[in-house]
Amino acid sequence: MEKKKDRFNKTEKNRWAGLTLSLCLAILFYMAVSNLDAIKGTFTAALAIMASVIIGAVIAFIVNPLAVIFDRRLIKHFTKHKRWAWVISAVIALVLIYSLLAGLIIIITPILISNIKAFVTNIDVYIAQLKALVIRLEFASDIENKLLEFIDEQISVNGFVTKYITGPNAQGASGILSFTTVTLSVIMNFLIGVIFSFYFLIEKTRLRELLGEFFYLVIPTKHYPKFNDVWARFNAIFTRYIICELVDAFAVGLVNAIFMLIMGMPYIVLISLIAALTNLAPTFGPFAGGAVNAILLLLVAPEYVIPFLIFTLILQLIDGYLFKPKLFGEALSVPPFLILTFLVIGGNLWGVPGLLIAIPLAAIISYIYDEIFIPWLKSRKHRKNAEDKAAAKEEPSDKA
Repeated sequence: MEKKKDRFNKTEKNRWAGLTLSLCLAILFYMAVSNLDAIKGTFTAALAIMASVIIGAVIAFIVNPLAVIFDRRLIKHFTKHKRWAWVISAVIALVLIYSLLAGLIIIITPILISNIKAFVTNIDVYIAQLKALVIRLEFASDIENKLLEFIDEQISVNGFVTKYITGPNAQGASGILSFTTVTLSVIMNFLIGVIFSFYFLIEKTRLRELLGEFFYLVIPTKHYPKFNDVWARFNAIFTRYIICELVDAFAVGLVNAIFMLIMGMPYIVLISLIAALTNLAPTFGPFAGGAVNAILLLLVAPEYVIPFLIFTLILQLIDGYLFKPKLFGEALSVPPFLILTFLVIGGNLWGVPGLLIAIPLAAIISYIYDEIFIPWLKSRKHRKNAEDKAAAKEEPSDKA
């Protein structure tokens, strides 16, 4: 009888503990939702402060696979000084990537500047052609007036400067100064990030040892091997995701440039660069880039807009349903509804950065659910069933 009472008390304690935990989680969730703007502001401010460090860490993470390849070849010649093999490999990989990037910028920049200069020089002609097209379409007078006002406010150079540089509340030089300050800040963050990338990659082994020691001391010993497996999986997900996204963006930009070259379209480099960059933002990015490029072609050469939109649609269908799945393989096997959910939440909270991390984050959540949470629930269920069977066997002896 005493054993039965102990089991009853244990069950009651577990039930109240579960209810208490659920209530605490519900309160925390309510507080997070109620203070979403404050959380978003804090997170954005932290990102701004740590921008250079984050840029350096991301660059080092991207270049790391290439450095590992060099290290495997050099380590044979540095048997007594393995650290020097890694330092040399890291420097060679970073210098090679930055050299390729600099060469690409040197080649593309003059053409890009020429495209932009020609576009800005002829903007008045393009706007006049677009207005004439709107008038020829014979819309209702109120719709026609709104379209013409939109063209003057959003597409003209003066409208762009007023809205995006001087801003609605800024006046003249102060607005331009603010725009220049932001631009210089972005450039400085990137340059400092380049310096950080050398430190992060060269000191990768030491950083990994420090983190490994910390987690070994914090995490229970019996769970530490599982933690290492999970960490390796996360690393594989992010590495493959970043590399595949860069390869995919380059392929889309290249195919877009080839198509425009064959068709004899203008501003090949500018439009193809926009297509490649916007393709880095999953799902919505390519369509936003296609819309921007279609507007550019509408201003310059309206006869190319329909063929370009058809080609962009076909290219994105092939890329989204054939090329990307083949490229990503099973490393990011995630349910579509989970990807869409994370894209919507990430995009609304953090814009483009939120879209960029949405898919790998969804992959991590999916992995935790499939490989950790579900096995834990199964083992818990089996253990509870075993306890219930043992309790059922003891019932007759208690009654006796």
